[in-house]
Amino acid sequence: MIMEIIGIFISLLILIISLGNSLGGGLAWITDPPTLLCMFVLTFPVLLKEGLGKDFIRAFKLLRKEYRCSFSELRHALDVVEMMQKQILCAGVIVSFQGLFLLLHSLSDLASIGPNTSVALLAVFYTAIFELLMLPLQIEAKRRIVDYIEQDAEEEVKEQDIKKAEKE
Repeated sequence: MIMEIIGIFISLLILIISLGNSLGGGLAWITDPPTLLCMFVLTFPVLLKEGLGKDFIRAFKLLRKEYRCSFSELRHALDVVEMMQKQILCAGVIVSFQGLFLLLHSLSDLASIGPNTSVALLAVFYTAIFELLMLPLQIEAKRRIVDYIEQDAEEEVKEQDIKKAEKE
């Protein structure tokens, strides 16, 4: 997760520096609070409404190697991460379409085409960034589930070997 955050930060920094000489500066070109707010409103209330906040936080805790939890908690964390990935994707599509509708509504004003297009594309950009942050959580939860299953299988084999040895 740390490497993904560092990668995103460095790529954003490169983008900001490359846009820095343009009008308005680089950070202003990739920052759109209404788009982020719309994505937040479409994503997180579902998480809170369903009472899945604890499971979502647990998914982040899984990134710490020393954190341990039960198999059912792992499954819940994976399910919530996968749900959030879908929520983020759907929110990005909806907000992108909102930007496109705004663009189509103001096609007669040629000066607004560029800014309205960038707003529509920023939703896609934000969606990709959020998805990059969700992927390591999903991978870690799946890895832990596989480890848990393998550990259970090894314990079963040992128990069977002990039973065979007792019978002989």
